[in-house]
Amino acid sequence: MDNSADITEALVATPVEQVPVPAAPIEEAPHQGVRLWSPVGVKLAATMFLHHFALGSWIVTLGSFVDENSGDGRMFAKGFVGVVYGAGPIGGMIAPLITGFLADHFFATERIMLVLHVVAAAALYAAVMVHNQWAFLAAMIGYFLCFSPSFALTCSMTLHHLERPNRDFPVARAWSTVGWIAGGLFVGWFWPTFISGGQSIEKTTLPLQIGVAGELVMAVYALFLPHTPPAKRGASQPADLISSSHRIGLLRDRKFLMLMGLAVLAHVPAQFYNAYANVFFNWTGMHQPAAKMVLGQCTEVACMVLLPMVLMRVSAKTAILAGLAVWTLRYAALAAAPSAPPSIQPLLLYGAIAVHGIAFTFVTISMQLEVDCCAGRNNRATAQGLLAVAMTGLGYFFGSELAGLAEATWLAGPNSAEMAVGWQKFWAAPAIMSAVVFGLIAWFLPQFSRKSGRPTGGVLLPLGEG
Repeated sequence: MDNSADITEALVATPVEQVPVPAAPIEEAPHQGVRLWSPVGVKLAATMFLHHFALGSWIVTLGSFVDENSGDGRMFAKGFVGVVYGAGPIGGMIAPLITGFLADHFFATERIMLVLHVVAAAALYAAVMVHNQWAFLAAMIGYFLCFSPSFALTCSMTLHHLERPNRDFPVARAWSTVGWIAGGLFVGWFWPTFISGGQSIEKTTLPLQIGVAGELVMAVYALFLPHTPPAKRGASQPADLISSSHRIGLLRDRKFLMLMGLAVLAHVPAQFYNAYANVFFNWTGMHQPAAKMVLGQCTEVACMVLLPMVLMRVSAKTAILAGLAVWTLRYAALAAAPSAPPSIQPLLLYGAIAVHGIAFTFVTISMQLEVDCCAGRNNRATAQGLLAVAMTGLGYFFGSELAGLAEATWLAGPNSAEMAVGWQKFWAAPAIMSAVVFGLIAWFLPQFSRKSGRPTGGVLLPLGEG
């Protein structure tokens, strides 16, 4: 029964001073940050560089090391490449939420990062020393339980201190790619050329040992990072994570949740390349593939520098779709390479490497910036942790499992001809997946304007600071 008249009479009868008045919204303090090329900004860019040098020195060649030591009587079972690359997603699913919450509420970000990098170095050293595949996998999981949240915290720290995060963050983030390039060149070109007398180290434990040294350097460097206190130190109860998220609409923001789901789907195909590209390029006979694979990171740096200008002219949805289209073409080129004529195959291989930066930047970095808009400054560590769970956690985990299944199904051929057909089928799988995700994002993700915060055909959603 309609009782609106009774409610109206009750409100009229209520004294004015007793009429419930909605609480004023909690406003964030004005943001006072630094320019990218200030001393603090340079220090943040150096953090990005060192963080990914430690990873880039060994993660690309890990698949070749495991594949070289797989088979009867060896350390790893055949097909263990996909399994070991699943360690990263496991760490990505578990740790970033916890450390993001700690950084938002309890501890300074730089102190958490110091501890994480020390433990990461210990875990990587354990991986070098063990001689059992499951102990090796446990050490890898331990490493990524530290690495995944430390990078989410590096991003949130950078966003916290920058005066113009939308404009300067992609440039700062590009320095992590420069670090990855430096790590790949150091292992794939510098070490063989100047230290080991031309002998490749891609299938040995030396890249892992270089990674241990890189993590220790990063741990020491954390002592000199700018102080980044918890944004909400007073909210000390565990339930505050839910209540504060409810207050700003983070976990009930339709756009935020949609971005999380699409981020998972978009990053499933990526793990095929991450885990098996170095193995594939070695199979094709490419010389020093680890060093040549940094060509993709070179284009990534250029795209990150250009991304702010791109996002001033197109929406994030358009940028994400462009990246997925390039991703689809990249996998199609890799699928065509095994049967291509010798004069065409290098063009397909190097082209597939080169466009990596375009796809990664337009998909991953655009999603990071959109999530930052949804969360606002006071919750960005938690929000970036959630995104890490979606992308490098769930997305990469499912991708690793599917890639491992594809290897076991299609890459067990005893001769070169069967392997060529197997590689064609292997790379066709992520090409089809990327095309499907392209269609889903084109259909479901609303078009948002950064200026108004409104979807072109929907209701106003809270975008937070941005």
